[in-house]
Amino acid sequence: MRKIEIALPKGNRLLPQAYEIFKKAGYASVALEKELENKEWKQLEFESDSGSVRFLIVRAVDIPQYIDKNWADIGVAGFDDYREYELGSLRGDGFISDLLPDLRLCSKSRFCVAGLADKKGFYEKCKASDEKILEVATQYPNIAAKYFAARGIVADIITVAGSTELMPKHSGVDVIFDIVETGSALKENELVIFEEAMSIQTKILVSKAALKYDPNIQEFVQQLRGAKNEVK
Repeated sequence: MRKIEIALPKGNRLLPQAYEIFKKAGYASVALEKELENKEWKQLEFESDSGSVRFLIVRAVDIPQYIDKNWADIGVAGFDDYREYELGSLRGDGFISDLLPDLRLCSKSRFCVAGLADKKGFYEKCKASDEKILEVATQYPNIAAKYFAARGIVADIITVAGSTELMPKHSGVDVIFDIVETGSALKENELVIFEEAMSIQTKILVSKAALKYDPNIQEFVQQLRGAKNEVK
């Protein structure tokens, strides 16, 4: 029987929590647990103790593509990564994200619209009139474009790779559309939240092909449903 391949997000924040769900489902890996303890990350593939599962440690942003392209059967991804991938040129038609509920691994994180306090009035005008153009800096152009379009706001979306919080002061953009967890980075850059856009869900993505052709995947999903309920 072939091994089920599971892509887990690399990093000390999400990986331990994501792995715990699979461990509760009966797929523990002593080797992976040792790596979690050492935090060295020299090895990126680990087998479960039962030998039926192979864990792949992957950059979070790459996990939707791994599942979409059938490089892995199952993966754990945040809303920001899988939704941006779905809305982009590669649409994510090869995976399903609604088989299991939100894993709540990012429960404190949410997308927010933020800017300098003196821009709040202009933002409200943009919400009330399509004659105003809102300049938005974001690392998530597809999610941002859909969000503002749904609210009737005409937005000029500027894609940046990082340090979004610097943009309002140094580039003159009106707002940023970014993920906020504690809000400390906003405060350090004199930004305030204008609007909380949406929460960040964490989902298990399942390959459509694997679900269709591998009878073990459906059973695996059922085991994960039970394990998810046990993880607090």
